[in-house]
Amino acid sequence: MKILISFLLTFFIIACAQTRYTHSTKNINEFESAKYECEKIAKHQAKESGSPDNPFVITDKTKLCLQLNGWTPAK
Repeated sequence: MKILISFLLTFFIIACAQTRYTHSTKNINEFESAKYECEKIAKHQAKESGSPDNPFVITDKTKLCLQLNGWTPAK
């Protein structure tokens, strides 16, 4: 039970800390579309690697996808 509570607390803290992304030629509306597509890809990749519904794997793979598509975290 303690592990579940720790996991949920950690996930909540991570979920609250949103990263802003920028792109040299695209706007925020295009970001939302890119993020949606990257999340779909990340969920599929997580499922294929044996970690379906793992929020940490999905988040990491989504961030990687966005960066590969030219989106960089704002400073």
